[in-house]
Amino acid sequence: MWILITVLLVLLLLSRTQFEVRHDIELDAPLEKVWETILDFKQYHRWNSQLSYLGGEVVPGGRLHLKLAVAGATPYEFKPDVSQWKERAVFGWIARTGGIPRLFDGEHFFEMNDIGNGKTRLVNREVYRGVLSLLMQQLPMMKLAPQGFERMNQELKVYLEA
Repeated sequence: MWILITVLLVLLLLSRTQFEVRHDIELDAPLEKVWETILDFKQYHRWNSQLSYLGGEVVPGGRLHLKLAVAGATPYEFKPDVSQWKERAVFGWIARTGGIPRLFDGEHFFEMNDIGNGKTRLVNREVYRGVLSLLMQQLPMMKLAPQGFERMNQELKVYLEA
C-alpha cells in the first residue's frame, strides 16, 4: 500500500515539473500584419522552414495537424489543440503525448505586443510540462529547440520586413 502511495506521490510531483524554450524578437511590422501571418498556416511554407501545415482548423478550440522538421532531429507530425486565442495578442496550441494530460505536454505561444512606430515585439515560446519533462528535456531535439525558435523568428522577420 505504501509503495503505491509513494509511486502516486512521485508521479504527482513529476507531473508538475516543467521547462520553457523562448525567443523574443522585434519585428518592423504592424501588430495586425504579424497576427495575420501567424494565423495564416496555409502560407507557412512561404517563410517557415521548420513547421508545415498539414490541415486542421485555425479557430479557437480547433485542432491543427502540423509537421515539425528541425535540423538535427527526426521530423514528426502532431495534432495540437488551439488552446490560446486573444485577438491580436496571443495565439497558442497544446500537444499532449499520447493524449494524456501531464504525461508530456508542450504548449506553444505566440505573444505579440505593439511597441509603436509600426513595430511589434513577438515572444515565441513553449512550455513543456509533465511526468516525462525532465527526461524529455535531455533529448537532442529539445537541446536544439532554442536555435529552432530563433530561426523561426528570424525567418518571420525576413518575410514580414521584405
